[in-house]
Amino acid sequence: MDLSHLRAYPWFEPLLASFRDQLEAEGVARDSAHDLSHSLRVARLAHRIAMAESADGEVTVAAALLHDLVWVPKNHPDSPRTAEMSAERVPALCSGLPALEAKANRIAACVLTHSFTGGGVAASLEARVVQDADRLEAIGAIGLARVFATGASFGAALWHSSDPWAATRDLDDKAYSLDHFERKLLKLAAAMNTATARELAVGRQRALLEYLAALKEELA
Repeated sequence: MDLSHLRAYPWFEPLLASFRDQLEAEGVARDSAHDLSHSLRVARLAHRIAMAESADGEVTVAAALLHDLVWVPKNHPDSPRTAEMSAERVPALCSGLPALEAKANRIAACVLTHSFTGGGVAASLEARVVQDADRLEAIGAIGLARVFATGASFGAALWHSSDPWAATRDLDDKAYSLDHFERKLLKLAAAMNTATARELAVGRQRALLEYLAALKEELA
């Protein structure tokens, strides 16, 4: 993964090191959809969008890197609160990094409102960029891999064996990973805040729809 644009920020490596230390301190292996690689990909997307939209790159990249500072499995009752819990820890990680310390509250605000599930309302351009970056990571080829990896991490089936498209039942994406497409993923492209993210979402949305069409044909 090319991180050269991110490493151009002098605070990036120290902040990344602090994040790595926290991951080690957790003592629990995160699922592969919410690991450090995910956070780095979201940070790269945030930087790309921020540059195109004239947002503050330091705020957006730092917030994107730290957006999953706190993690619990998606089927855990505290899962909807992870954005709030992550935001609370942001100032401590920004402490001692002069470029970020003065922006810690703005970074925390972006983290607080990034979550689609949490329903946060982004109040700044930077917060909207972080939302978009995280949502782009949930769709397209990477999103396809992540949705099934997430479901597998807590024992969800790929899909309901007799009614995969929920024609006669309620959607339950904690039991069936395929249900998550209708519950969330297919809504994300239309929920992008910025013009740059909307452009990037077009191809990723197409990948989801093409996959679902192929799956429907194979399951018929």
